[in-house]
Amino acid sequence: MALFGDFSKKITVTSQTMVHKAKGIADITGMKSQIADEQKKIEKYYQNLGKLYYDLKRDEPLPELQELVAMIKSSYYKIDEIDKAIKVIENTKTCPVCGTPLDDDTIFCVGCGTRIENQNAPAQNNAVPESKFCISCGSKIPGAAAFCTKCGAKQN
Repeated sequence: MALFGDFSKKITVTSQTMVHKAKGIADITGMKSQIADEQKKIEKYYQNLGKLYYDLKRDEPLPELQELVAMIKSSYYKIDEIDKAIKVIENTKTCPVCGTPLDDDTIFCVGCGTRIENQNAPAQNNAVPESKFCISCGSKIPGAAAFCTKCGAKQN
């Protein structure tokens, strides 16, 4: 029976050791997860810090950051150009004051109330027409004529 007792004792000790190691592994896994969570927070803080720096110092960055600031400005410029191209394709317009997207037939901006000039409307043609009709006899006369060439009536 002593042999069975020693064997049982070794199994108990081994089981306890394995349970202890498993608990340790679970604790380590949990701690590594906490580390990863904190690293994600740090990355977000770095992003926020960079954005805040750009917003505050984009016009006068530190010399060592000028290249990065220039790259960000370039990306913003490209985004604006692409956005303008999209609006041309979609045939939409935006308010020149506040940037609110507007329908093509909008007269006043819904965002700020600014009067919107209709850029698609045909320009008023102040040129003299090639020909017109006499107000007295109805004959066709040159557009610039002050008097009718057929009846001599004065044209307005």
